[in-house]
Amino acid sequence: MQIKIGENLRKLRIKNELTQEKLAEVFGVSPQAISRWENNSTYPDVTMLPGIANYYNVSIDELMGMDEIRNIEKINSTFSIVHEYESKGMINEAIQTLREAIKLYPNNYGLLSELALALTLKTNTDIEYDLFNEAIALSERVLLNSTNEKIRSTTKTNLCFLYLKVNEDEKAIKLAKTLPHIWECREIVLPEMFMGDDYFIELKKGILTVISIICEKIENSKKHKHSSIDKIIAIGSNKNSDDELKGKIELITQFLDVVS
Repeated sequence: MQIKIGENLRKLRIKNELTQEKLAEVFGVSPQAISRWENNSTYPDVTMLPGIANYYNVSIDELMGMDEIRNIEKINSTFSIVHEYESKGMINEAIQTLREAIKLYPNNYGLLSELALALTLKTNTDIEYDLFNEAIALSERVLLNSTNEKIRSTTKTNLCFLYLKVNEDEKAIKLAKTLPHIWECREIVLPEMFMGDDYFIELKKGILTVISIICEKIENSKKHKHSSIDKIIAIGSNKNSDDELKGKIELITQFLDVVS
């Protein structure tokens, strides 16, 4: 838990148009002490907190950033509850929990993105197409305002599929093209951060993840509206490409056997 008293002291001082020198005079300390407080190098003595809070007409909790910390804890708790509901297929409960949380934190883009995802899961199960537009609107709002890369990436991916479901194929393709290339993904980059045995351990993890995704995509292709796996099998593939692919699969298999 990170106490943000330094950041809050600086904001309050600037808001009240005070210099560090003036504040030092008020509290009987040196300007250097005020600077260290604001940089979180040191904290004010605990006995000074009531006086500082009264001076700025705020609570000690607000001064120390405890309200924000509690909010973060509540939001994280909401995510845990929602993920538990989703894992059990209780999508309606997940949606209701998110809607209640968003009433309290209407500009939390993580919650908004999670609600869009939950609505997508519901439409997948109940075919409630009227929820698509809400999920799309939420996702577009997140992308317009959020600067959090993880939230934006998750939202973009979900929105691609949402566009497809409302027959906005061009929008889906255009958005999908803005997603990172596979060479930029964690599974590819992370192994390069390690040496020796750790490199091979991370590389194996990455390979298994990618293989799992590929296998899942092959399974999904059987019911994909844009193509048919049966048709692909019937047509067959280029012989050279087929041999090349088999060679790569054999290489991966040998690698996994060695690293195991």
